[in-house]
Amino acid sequence: MRKFLIAAVIACVPVLAQDLPVTDVFMARNSQSYTPNSVQGYRLVEYLRTYGSWVAWDCGYIDFAETKVYRETFCAVGKTLHDTSRLTWLEELYFTQASGPDAHSARYLQPWTYVQVRFAGHFDAEAVYFPYLPLNNAGTFQHVLDRAKLEYHIGRTWKVGLGYAMSKATNQPRQDKPFVIVTHVTKQFGTVELWAPQKIPNGAQVQMRYTFALKHGS
Repeated sequence: MRKFLIAAVIACVPVLAQDLPVTDVFMARNSQSYTPNSVQGYRLVEYLRTYGSWVAWDCGYIDFAETKVYRETFCAVGKTLHDTSRLTWLEELYFTQASGPDAHSARYLQPWTYVQVRFAGHFDAEAVYFPYLPLNNAGTFQHVLDRAKLEYHIGRTWKVGLGYAMSKATNQPRQDKPFVIVTHVTKQFGTVELWAPQKIPNGAQVQMRYTFALKHGS
């Protein structure tokens, strides 16, 4: 019943918002440890479509370390609650299914919060936070601060800044991951971010993030 209700919500949003301008967003991420004996890191692909302020669907896949050990598939709907020249606030609700030998078929709800603040001058800040709320006994409650970053614009296409990420699972030590970030922004080819060095328990890693948005209509 729970899965049916989630599917029904995802199906209804694009129908209700079909006359609004559409944006398709494609994302890919890859992190690679440069510590010789570490296998930490992840790969992610994601696609979402918005109708005006509504996120009609947001679906993707991520695997951690080795694909046979732990991976997740997820889908979400959401809405931009506030969007001005200074502040953007977006909320989504994800349903996540874990798979692989270390996953034990865990399922989660993830209320996802995105906030971006654009300051006067050349600075902007961005933060993304979500918890893992278990839907079955296999799940483990977790806090994840995917990113909190402050960037300085250099010209029209480059930004540099500092960032911090954090994760904390029940009965596990908190992982703090500070990093330096370089971002290249273009209208034609999307946005590329390089995070380095990002601290992990066995050393550090380099992370690459790519985002491309395609707008339709007015």
